[in-house]
Amino acid sequence: MDVQELMNTPRLYTAIAEWAACVVYILMLRRRYQGVKGALALLLPLPIFICYHQIAGKLPLYTWIPCMIGAIALMLGFLFLNCNLWLNDIAYCGIRAFVLAEFTASIYWQLYVWWLLYTKSTMKTWQIVFMFLAYLVIFSVYYLMEKNHITNEGILGANGRELFASGVTALGVFVMSNLSFIMPDTPFSSATSSILYIRTLVDFGGLVMLYSQQERREESRLKNENDSMNTVLQRQYDQYRIALENTEILRREFHDLKHYIAAISAETDAEKRNLYLEEMREAIATQEAFINTGNRVLDVVLTTKSMYCAQKGIVFQCMTDGKLLDFMHVKDICSIFGNAIDNAIESVSQIEDKEKHIVSLKVSRQRQFLLIQCENSTEKPIQLGNELPETTKKEGAMHGYGLKSIKASAEKYGGAMTLNADKDWFTLRILIPLRQIK
Repeated sequence: MDVQELMNTPRLYTAIAEWAACVVYILMLRRRYQGVKGALALLLPLPIFICYHQIAGKLPLYTWIPCMIGAIALMLGFLFLNCNLWLNDIAYCGIRAFVLAEFTASIYWQLYVWWLLYTKSTMKTWQIVFMFLAYLVIFSVYYLMEKNHITNEGILGANGRELFASGVTALGVFVMSNLSFIMPDTPFSSATSSILYIRTLVDFGGLVMLYSQQERREESRLKNENDSMNTVLQRQYDQYRIALENTEILRREFHDLKHYIAAISAETDAEKRNLYLEEMREAIATQEAFINTGNRVLDVVLTTKSMYCAQKGIVFQCMTDGKLLDFMHVKDICSIFGNAIDNAIESVSQIEDKEKHIVSLKVSRQRQFLLIQCENSTEKPIQLGNELPETTKKEGAMHGYGLKSIKASAEKYGGAMTLNADKDWFTLRILIPLRQIK
């Protein structure tokens, strides 16, 4: 038994490791295909990986680096075929999948060589058994750890700096772990059986570095998301305060309409009298936009939105029992209703047919639950991700803070937010238990 021949991980197991590492990421990310088509898109590339590595293994040593570049390109192509992501995210995941594959194949082969030298058994069956068990454990544990770093929309939003940092880390790990295979006489390489340990340790160190980088990235993302949600919440609250002041002014002006009536009665100039009458009509129209729900905060928010809708030709239908919201903090009322109606207005404003500019709001009690339901008409079906509507914007990971703010406010009171989209209508629904309210 030649120990030196055992220092090289067989190409078959490297190919399977690279394919499986890509599958781990595909299962976490936003996929292009589902069902049977999705399963075929996952399984069919496996023979391609195996054939590629078998062919590459028979080529001269000087083609080793180009062949490894080709293997990385194959992994990136596999991810691109299956994942509906921007290229930055594809490259970022491909780099991490490559280091994961290197580590998995290395530690599996090291364990197998140790077992082989210990038992002297050369049965091929044991290689397959060892590979299956090692790959199953490593990839399953890695999936559970890495899944927490992926957003609910199945995207990452990696920027150029993060991509560069991960690329440099992976390159350093790859060079150091494989140096002994191509240049055994350097101060950083080994020509002895310790080459397996060196490779496994270097690959493990690279995996830990990339994982730590992802941890820091996730902490930064959560902080930015929290800051953005607070900004959205504060903006809605500021709008409420401004609207409250404007509402009080409008109420006082309406109270003074009796003086306008007296002025009109005394006016002999027909032109001026018509001008006064027009001003009175506008004031009455403004007063008609006032909404009285039984909750002063909600009244101000809905009145402001109602007046805006009236100006833009949007039909705003409102059936609300504001007294049910007495337990809710003013900022949460502003966040839920301000963001929900703003999103609905933005959506209907994109519809060309003016007759479809419809926004509907309902607040009622359903048994022991508070039901808040905001609906708006749509022209095109909205694709929903795990929680939020999907976006085609490059900054996809940074969208939807209004909805996230609504969701956070609902969960604050033990409630939940759900979204539903069909051909003609988009519905945002919130259920909050009322059992804690007397």
